[in-house]
Amino acid sequence: MRNTTSRPVPRPLVVLVLALALVVAGLLGAGAAAAESQEPVAEPVVTGESSSPEPTVITCGLSRATVVFGDSVTARGVVTPAAQGVEVAVSLGGADVATAVTDDTGAYSAAFKPHRGGSVVARVVADGTTAEPLALAVKPRVTVTRGAAVPFLKTRFVVKVAPLAYDGVVTARVSHRGAAAGTYRVRVRNGRAVFRIPLRGIDWFTVTFALPSDGGLAARSAQKKVDVNWRRLTVGSSGAHVKGMLTGLVRLKIRVPGMSTRFSSRTRDAVVAFQKAYRLPRTYVFAYADWRKLDGARPVKPRYASPAVHIEVDKTRQILMIVRSGKVSGLIAVSTGATGNTPEGAFRIQQKHPYTSTFSGGGMLYRTMGFLGNFAIHGWVPVPPYPASHGCVREPMWVAQWVYGQSWVGERVYIYR
Repeated sequence: MRNTTSRPVPRPLVVLVLALALVVAGLLGAGAAAAESQEPVAEPVVTGESSSPEPTVITCGLSRATVVFGDSVTARGVVTPAAQGVEVAVSLGGADVATAVTDDTGAYSAAFKPHRGGSVVARVVADGTTAEPLALAVKPRVTVTRGAAVPFLKTRFVVKVAPLAYDGVVTARVSHRGAAAGTYRVRVRNGRAVFRIPLRGIDWFTVTFALPSDGGLAARSAQKKVDVNWRRLTVGSSGAHVKGMLTGLVRLKIRVPGMSTRFSSRTRDAVVAFQKAYRLPRTYVFAYADWRKLDGARPVKPRYASPAVHIEVDKTRQILMIVRSGKVSGLIAVSTGATGNTPEGAFRIQQKHPYTSTFSGGGMLYRTMGFLGNFAIHGWVPVPPYPASHGCVREPMWVAQWVYGQSWVGERVYIYR
């Protein structure tokens, strides 16, 4: 059997191993101490964004750029970065008119009623950031009412304006059948401008009221359409339409018995004078065709320009015209010789008599003005719409006095057909 007992390690080798272990331990301890004695080195921090805060931005828009006084307008926009509860103020012309706070998306909305126009600016109250200014125009509130419309009479129009501070001059332009028919101006006082506008005709009129800018309010216009109705008029008719008809006749220098609301027998003479002068059927009744003619008619022009003062008798139309300053100042219906025997030419008034008898002794001639022999201009009953006299120029009795007072001995008289 083999002996396996271990041999003892030599002592010098053991000593050598222990010495090497001590050296290694010393070196490790020294390194650790050196490491502990040094300051730590900060490692660099790398980020993807700047650390400065995001700037505030506010936007603003208006629900309407033009608004009528008394109505609301809304300013809306967004504040970024989005945050809830940010206070926003809206100013008009430098004065705050509304405030609002943002929701969680940064949106805000502020309504206000502007009293005048100007620049609208939204701003963040906290830091004063403002949006781009926006122009807002405010127009006055306007309503127009009117009274009854009668042909040729004045119709009352009331223009109401808000605010009461507005005091501009309102211009009313009237048109009829597409043509200008008049311009009128009235200043607004205490929120009202009252017009009395003659509507000279029948059917549709358009009245346009123009209000200029004033006191921070923008210009505005309002339009009113008016349907002026006509009426059939005859002896016995009454009402405002009779007065309107007479007003229209006076504008054409037709001699009327006076302004009245009653259609009398004298009014009948004035109506037939108009119908004769403008070549209408001589009916003594004022119907649509007569209103329509009166609508756009102009005064009749005399045939002769000189002398500036004279009388003309048109046998074809059966009318007599008093001419002053070269224009007709009065026109009446007459009746000349039934046989056409009333002389034609240029004559002069040779004599005037308040009353004369007929040559046949059959009656009195009223306000007689003789112009040739036994021929004269005088008042008589009747004066039909056609030639019916013995040769004189018959006038309605009620107007003969006026013609007599307008004329004098020696005045020129033209008679023609």
